[in-house]
Amino acid sequence: MEENVSYEQIQGTLGSLLLLWSRIERAARDEVASAHDGQLPKSAYGIAADLNAWEAAVASGKNASPLRTLLATTLRAQLQHPLDIRNGVCHGLVGASATYDNKHAILTWELNDEKCSITWRELQVIFSWLSKIPSAIAMISSHNQETVGSRPIDTPENRNWWRSEYGLELLETE
Repeated sequence: MEENVSYEQIQGTLGSLLLLWSRIERAARDEVASAHDGQLPKSAYGIAADLNAWEAAVASGKNASPLRTLLATTLRAQLQHPLDIRNGVCHGLVGASATYDNKHAILTWELNDEKCSITWRELQVIFSWLSKIPSAIAMISSHNQETVGSRPIDTPENRNWWRSEYGLELLETE
């Protein structure tokens, strides 16, 4: 059983969720704008579109490489579940409940006729990971030349580093 979580704490997770996604969206938008001479393309409207535009910018950028592209694609894919939670909570929040009678504190939403919920503890795990994403976006997008010791160079050590530091489950090299 998780610790006792008050109604105020579970409500506070809404603010945390919005702030984290705001930072992620800003990081992606900044990189997309940088890749397009300071202008955001019209296709970059909304968080999902911003992330898609960022992924495309990494793949087609001047410093594009198979590993950078794989990192961007993997990160974008792994962001989908937390993005679905964000969208569900923002567009279909039904309720929030504190810990009571041995039941977990949860947020509940309904979107597209699907009822979903997430516990406070599950949100804390997601928040821990999401808090690292703006720096991952910046590193993957970095326009610095690759040098020895650079994390976007494709080596087994760097793949392990991306897995351990950012939880990116990259396919092994063949």
